[in-house]
Amino acid sequence: MGRSDEYLLQMALDGDGTSFGILVQRWEKRIYGFVRRYVGNNEDAKDLTQDTFTKAYQNLDRLVDPARFSSWLYKIALNECRMRFRKEKGTHRVPWEESQAESRRSERVDENPESRLETVQNVDRLKEAFGDLPKPQKEVILMKEFQGLKFHEISEILGVPLSTAKSRMYLGLKTLRKLMEEQQ
Repeated sequence: MGRSDEYLLQMALDGDGTSFGILVQRWEKRIYGFVRRYVGNNEDAKDLTQDTFTKAYQNLDRLVDPARFSSWLYKIALNECRMRFRKEKGTHRVPWEESQAESRRSERVDENPESRLETVQNVDRLKEAFGDLPKPQKEVILMKEFQGLKFHEISEILGVPLSTAKSRMYLGLKTLRKLMEEQQ
């Protein structure tokens, strides 16, 4: 049975660097996946993921509730991403990446070339529409749909009320549907 995040955090606070290393191994893939989808390229994602864990380690003593470590970590990652884009003063489009489940689903589409073409066109329209969503809506959809976070976690990470996180999600989905309809 593995040790809990809370236990590992306490050990890390007591000076055990190995315990924090275990936390990094435990959370690195999820944080990298989140950052990768946010920034759109592997190199920046690697750098920002490393920056996230460095900041987390440097600020462990500021974590008020160890039970909320994952939300705290995502919040640091989100802030690192936002700071990177502020420095670059560029706009960004959150890339839409095909998940493994979507890959399997598309493999089951019958082998009819017209069906495959229609599926590809729908995915392309969805990617384009997703890229045109306002950033607050993209962030919530990214956290909910790609990271599988719960609304209360998203609310905590973004520092907004639960109702705001939910409304951004539903407004984002409504806007996404509208944008896709306009493309047809």
